[in-house]
Amino acid sequence: MGNFVSRAASTTSAVTQGIVALLSLLAFLATGVAIDAVLTGGVIIALVVLGTVLAPLRRRIRSLSGRQARSGIAFVNTVAEFSNLGQEMHTFGAQQHFLDRIDERSRATAKDSRRVHIAQGQLTPVYTFLAYMAVVLGITAMWYFEMGNLAAIGAVMLLMLRSLSYAQQLLTVSGQFASAMPFLDDFNTILTRYQSAAAHRGSVVPARCTPLQLEDVSFSYDGDKPALTGLSATISAGELIGIIGPSGAGKSTLAQLLLGLRDPDSGRILADDVDLRDVDRTWWTSRTSFVPQDPILFTGTVAENIRFFRSDISDDDMRRALQQANVHADITQRADGFDTHLGERGSQLSGGQRQRLSIARALAGNPELLIMDEPTSALDGRSESLIRDTMSQLHGRVTIIVIAHRMSTLDLCDRIMVIEGGRLSGFETPATLHERSAYYRSALATAGITVTEAASP
Repeated sequence: MGNFVSRAASTTSAVTQGIVALLSLLAFLATGVAIDAVLTGGVIIALVVLGTVLAPLRRRIRSLSGRQARSGIAFVNTVAEFSNLGQEMHTFGAQQHFLDRIDERSRATAKDSRRVHIAQGQLTPVYTFLAYMAVVLGITAMWYFEMGNLAAIGAVMLLMLRSLSYAQQLLTVSGQFASAMPFLDDFNTILTRYQSAAAHRGSVVPARCTPLQLEDVSFSYDGDKPALTGLSATISAGELIGIIGPSGAGKSTLAQLLLGLRDPDSGRILADDVDLRDVDRTWWTSRTSFVPQDPILFTGTVAENIRFFRSDISDDDMRRALQQANVHADITQRADGFDTHLGERGSQLSGGQRQRLSIARALAGNPELLIMDEPTSALDGRSESLIRDTMSQLHGRVTIIVIAHRMSTLDLCDRIMVIEGGRLSGFETPATLHERSAYYRSALATAGITVTEAASP
């Protein structure tokens, strides 16, 4: 992104230079026409022919710049992917292979960049040689054939030679455009894609977030294979709802739809009888919250991570949220308390502490609706137990929707959704679901949970 924006900025600057050069060139040509229109016209024709001759070189610059843009993206993607695989890299002894792959991408990017610079560098000397030759030969031919007097020819020649510097600037700008266009085209494509899928910005403010109603909701990422099809359900205030299903069934997609991060392709999601697309976005985000499967903390203090750039979160709000998330003692026993620096991406905390701090972040804004995406999937028994305690304390006061693979997380739920192949195959109490859903019974058996345990409150 930095590279593409830099290209856009430099191209904007080149536009200004090009306008100045063009106006100056037109002024010189106009003066030449006033002195001798025929002579000046002949030189202009020669310059137009010259620009046509250089067109293939500009096309080559554009082609090479397209390769440079693609190799640059490949390099950045490789570095980004490898930066998250440090532990695996050292575990499998693959350091040199990582270095070789990054070096390969780096060399390819550098090679493409050199090709673009060499091609751009050819524009000026080729143009200068041909332009001066065209002017001199053109005026010599006119003098030889006595198409003007010597004084007029000399004056036009001086003007044309002076104007060549401005024509050269225009040529340089055209070369910059040729090298920048692949970047700008890609940048424009990205912007267009994001603008076409912009988040809704409604203006209606409902009385509350719930009840949530899904009316025949369908969604597809690519317009071809549906991720969700025909979902209809109602979630009441204060309910604790579980969502289970095979991987790729559409559980996380449903969470994004309920948060308003995506809009259904068809059907509606209603919050207190108001279509979610019409709800004021600022109001909605202040009353909903989310806990991701993989907690992501940024380099900073406990307070900065909990507030998450929300200036209205007070110290009391943070203290309450930490207590609700059962991580308050872990923080207060540290010498700096809320001002404890967590290291790069929260590296000073254990996995369970990071997850509970992520829950505290979600609870700090006192949400009405909390969606948790597999919050205990990678935690030890103690951390899972503490998060279950948090869910139990919030049960009835906050509407909670929890996506889970661990069936033991769901025994607190009032009702459980079963999503298979993008469709809702069951939405009942755990006891009723055990009787009616083969997938639910299979998941319980796989987890080693008996019917009595599953049905217990």
